[in-house]
Amino acid sequence: MRYSSAKSTGFAALVWGVILILAISMVIVPSQYRLPVVAGSLAGIAFILWIWFGTFYEFKHDYLLVQMGPFFEKIPYAKIVSARKFKSMMSSMALSNEMIELRHGKNYITGTTYISPEDRDGFIEQLKFWNPAINAKPEKAKF
Repeated sequence: MRYSSAKSTGFAALVWGVILILAISMVIVPSQYRLPVVAGSLAGIAFILWIWFGTFYEFKHDYLLVQMGPFFEKIPYAKIVSARKFKSMMSSMALSNEMIELRHGKNYITGTTYISPEDRDGFIEQLKFWNPAINAKPEKAKF
């Protein structure tokens, strides 16, 4: 089962604002710099759109696939020890400030992943189906 990423208004404004700036830069740049600016801007726009439209979380047979454009992480269900709803302005594999914190390792840096499925409650229930031992903690706000 695949869950799309929730997309908050703040992240949407940031993404589409950067795309607008890159598009404008292609038009207003002096002609002698146009080719590299257009090439760089188009590459940047393509990369940003890949992340925007290519962020999802998919339940596979043995692991949870967390995909954000070209970046991905495969988290075995057996390694996930806790999942809690979380609100923060930081970003990870999330396009919204309403996230789920997945703990799946020994330390905070390499063992924590933040995701933002559209249906957080349904996602946690699906995760508990694959690993009933997961500790689903109450929501915590952190800004």
